[in-house]
Amino acid sequence: MEYMRIVGDDEGVTRFEDTQFATKSADYAPPAPPIDVSGHTTATGMLVLRFPIGWSSDWHPAPKRQWMIIVSGRFEIEVSDGEKRTLGAGAMALLDEAGSKGHKFRLVSDQPGSVLVVETE
Repeated sequence: MEYMRIVGDDEGVTRFEDTQFATKSADYAPPAPPIDVSGHTTATGMLVLRFPIGWSSDWHPAPKRQWMIIVSGRFEIEVSDGEKRTLGAGAMALLDEAGSKGHKFRLVSDQPGSVLVVETE
């Protein structure tokens, strides 16, 4: 299962990294059959963000190390090395950019969008 990570370097420049979860087969919820399961990450909070049509931001880092899962809408995200990506429902990104310039984020769909945020340590 793939996801995108946004990281900042020593100069504060952000970039995308494409990566994936390492999984292994496990009896996660017996008596259901085994499924592929990733390692465990501790979450410190969760919230849902709702974006109105036309919403956009200037440069900002995520307030905490967090997972961003697009629930609805299409968003464009730009990192400070100049790369842009468009993300739709089901896309996952790990924002690991503390101390950097951060990213720009804007809703590009013609309907409101929503994002599930899971804060981690």
